[in-house]
Amino acid sequence: MVTVENSRSLTSIPSFTAPDGACVQELAGRSNGFTSHSLAVIVHPPGTAATEHHHTVADEVYLVSSGRGRIRVDEVTREVGPGDVVLIRPGQRHKVWNDGPDDLALVVTCAPAYDVGEVVWDE
Repeated sequence: MVTVENSRSLTSIPSFTAPDGACVQELAGRSNGFTSHSLAVIVHPPGTAATEHHHTVADEVYLVSSGRGRIRVDEVTREVGPGDVVLIRPGQRHKVWNDGPDDLALVVTCAPAYDVGEVVWDE
């Protein structure tokens, strides 16, 4: 039994589908009062790709929890799989592709918390 105030089960947190087809589940962020950082699970179905973008303020960290794909940060593209960590600084353009047969699931954190107003969409 969990007794920590404000805790909840991952299965109770709603998700939404982003315009690029990714399923986003914000676990902590501005919507529940966190401004210093945010935490989300983002799942890219097979054959989808994120819209290239960069953050003007936030540091972002991706942890690949399952699946395989590619991630480009600025001019460097690399294949990623479970256990890979990608560190992204403000101003670095980045894009994710799921070229694999399975969902590509990422645990994503931003500091300060994700704010769509500080994101620049590069494509």
